[in-house]
Amino acid sequence: MKSLSFLFALLNAASVQAQVAPTTPKPPIGPRRVLINPNAPTQPPQPQQQAGIQTSSLLKVNVTYQSYNLRIPWQKESAGGRRGLGVVLEGNRILVTGQMVSDATYIELELPESGQKIPARVIAVDYEANLALLAPNSPAREAAFFAGLSPMEVDTTARIGDTLVVWQTGRVGELIVTPMRISKVMNQGYVVENASFIVYEAQGIIRSEANSFTLPVAKGRKLAALLLRYDSKNQLATLLPAPIIEHFLKDVADGKYDGFPSLGIEFQITLDEQFRDYLGMKADQPGVYISSVTKGASADKAGVKKGDIMLSINGFTIDSRGDYQDPLFGPLSVSHIVRGKAFVGDEVEMKVLRDGKEVTLTGKLARKQPTDYLVLPYQFDQGPKYLINGGMLFQELTRPYLNSFGTEQQGGPILRLARIASNPEEYEKKGRKRVVFLSAVLPTTSTQGYERLSGQVVDEINGVKISQIEDVAEAFKKPKDGLHVVKLDQFPFILYLDATKVEKDNLQLMNGMFRIGSLSRLE
Repeated sequence: MKSLSFLFALLNAASVQAQVAPTTPKPPIGPRRVLINPNAPTQPPQPQQQAGIQTSSLLKVNVTYQSYNLRIPWQKESAGGRRGLGVVLEGNRILVTGQMVSDATYIELELPESGQKIPARVIAVDYEANLALLAPNSPAREAAFFAGLSPMEVDTTARIGDTLVVWQTGRVGELIVTPMRISKVMNQGYVVENASFIVYEAQGIIRSEANSFTLPVAKGRKLAALLLRYDSKNQLATLLPAPIIEHFLKDVADGKYDGFPSLGIEFQITLDEQFRDYLGMKADQPGVYISSVTKGASADKAGVKKGDIMLSINGFTIDSRGDYQDPLFGPLSVSHIVRGKAFVGDEVEMKVLRDGKEVTLTGKLARKQPTDYLVLPYQFDQGPKYLINGGMLFQELTRPYLNSFGTEQQGGPILRLARIASNPEEYEKKGRKRVVFLSAVLPTTSTQGYERLSGQVVDEINGVKISQIEDVAEAFKKPKDGLHVVKLDQFPFILYLDATKVEKDNLQLMNGMFRIGSLSRLE
């Protein structure tokens, strides 16, 4: 619950917006230079990597972005800028991370040496895999701009122990090269919660330059990875590897992007002996316990049930940790069999142990879209849906909204909403498409006495069951006997609003002290 003074402070802080555009002074054209980081590990790159050093496959990418305010949904945050390096691919396409272009309002490409610029647009993006593909947005200038550039190919042959090189460009276009050795291959999340893919972990010292996002990592003349994160204290880099990049590009190639498939299960490891005895597993039996199956996902459609013991997928045996033996990288999480090796529509075969008997299940892999979830797992490039009526702010529950409070602030009603997001089955059974809740109450004549309410899930308005925010808009069109009746799932359970006062308050709220430009966003 927020106090009124806190709400005013929050509104005033959010209303200060500064337009920031990425401006870069045009450097003079000079001879191409190559700098090797003097602090890098002593082992030099392989000869073929030296031969691959070039700037003709790189472009600077400048992005202006402006995110939406998740708790004050009618406002945006202050604008900002990002800079990174894009990799030139066939067909004048440029590869960057998805994080680079999220909530972008303007994107431009820049030649590293001359500083010449051209606008660009996003033609495909996957925020789960953190990848985006750009194209120039100036047909008249495209041919001349790309005349001196050479496309890179993707190399998926990197293995543990190989030396790769991180590329950066300096102030006047010189290439700065840092060698790094792959020490581990494992599964990790990229940007989106609960979206795990393989990563390379590499060791080395990366010099800090002006490129804040998207650094390419090369093996010879080919692209081996993109830099995801760098831990300067431990000199460890997390790399988004070529197999995931290749998967993304193959999917984009047909003009219809399907995304990475998923099984839609959660499992528990079976290392504990007492747990294994409880499940009736033999001492040497592999497999993991299926603790949850997402409704409508691949596993659910194939017949996997909560309580099954997953033994294998597509012929790969799953051990008690949930790993399988990958022929290229060694032990990896079972998720890579589906997310890294397969495509949407591929056949999948799963063997499970059910009631002591081995059962073989088959189905087709699918990707559950973010909009198919009761609680949106992530949200980019669009504002949160909301509706204000008489000073009451209604929103749809999303993971980004919950995350905006930080884990240390998730107490009281926010903690309850977080529990709903983690266990949505009860609301799914009721046929809800979204969880609509009362997120805040602005002080108006209609809301006197209700100012401290927030976080309650809305069940019904004027006799209309609320399944999504659009239902709220329709329900408020039908007051009963001059009153709006709002039913909540928690105390005080029922709210009454005078319909005439609500209309007057709505007029006063528009462009008033709270700087509300629109009373709703339903798309």
